[in-house]
Amino acid sequence: MGTLISASRAVAELGSAHVRVLDCSAGPGASDLFVQCHIAGAPWVDLETDLTAPFEDAAIGGRHPLPSVEEFAKTLGNLGVRRDHTVLLYDRSGGVMAAARMWWMLRSIGHADVSVVDGGFDALVAAEAPVSAGHSDAVETEVYVADVSEWNWPQIRMEEVATAVADGATLIDVRSAERYAGLQEPIDLIAGHIPGAINIPLSENLEAGSFKSVAALRQLYAPVIKDQTILQCGSGVTACHTLLAMVHAGFDVPTLYNGSWSQWSRNDNPMVLAPSK
Repeated sequence: MGTLISASRAVAELGSAHVRVLDCSAGPGASDLFVQCHIAGAPWVDLETDLTAPFEDAAIGGRHPLPSVEEFAKTLGNLGVRRDHTVLLYDRSGGVMAAARMWWMLRSIGHADVSVVDGGFDALVAAEAPVSAGHSDAVETEVYVADVSEWNWPQIRMEEVATAVADGATLIDVRSAERYAGLQEPIDLIAGHIPGAINIPLSENLEAGSFKSVAALRQLYAPVIKDQTILQCGSGVTACHTLLAMVHAGFDVPTLYNGSWSQWSRNDNPMVLAPSK
C-alpha cells in the first residue's frame, strides 16, 4: 500500500470495514458518469469543490489551489474516511483525473495507507468489482484527525521557481508536447511553457491505461533526477500523476509547483511561447 494497488487486490479489499473506496473521476461529464455507474459504496469526490480551495483569481494560486489541511480533513470526514482507514482511489483516466491529486493530498497529511487503483474504473469492473448507479451512496460521516496542520510534502512557490532552475533544479512540465511547445492551449489564456522546463508528458507513465513497470519508470526518470526535481502541469492536478509514478518507482518525493502554468502565465513572468510562423 502507499502508491498503486492492482484492481484484483482492490476488489478483494472491498467490503472490509477498514476500507474506504472513493471515486475521484474528474473532467467534463464526470458527475454524470458517476450517476450512470460507479463502484458500489464509493462516494464521488469533486475535484472542483472537494480538492480545490475557493478562489477568485487564478493568478494568485492557479486554477486548482489547495484547500487548507483543516478543510480537507472536514472533506474526508464527510466522505466517511477516518485516520485508520485504508483508502483506495480510482478515476476513469488511469489516475490522471484526479485520483493521483487526492493521493498526494492524503500522503501529504501523513495518511500512508492509501493507494490508487492501477487501471482505474475499467480495471475494477474487469475484475468484477460490484457496481452501483445513482447518486452517492449514503455514507456515515466521520471525524478525520490529521497528523499535521500543513501540507508536509515539498512544494514550491511561483517566486522561487526561476531561482531553483537557475541553481540546477530539474523542472518537468508533464503536459502534452503540444501544450508545452505552445502549439495549443485548450484551458489557459496563453500557450507556452516556463523557461528552463523540460517536457515529459504524463502519458509516458502509462501503457494501455495502466502504469508502466517500476523498471520502465526508473529508466524514464533516472536521467533527469536532480537534488531537487520540480513537477508542474497546468494547475497542479495532473503533475501529481507523475509524482505518484516517481514515488512508486522508488525515487524521493519530488517538489510540486501547484500553481503551475495557470498561475505562471497570468503573472509578469518570462515565458517560452509558440515559435513564430
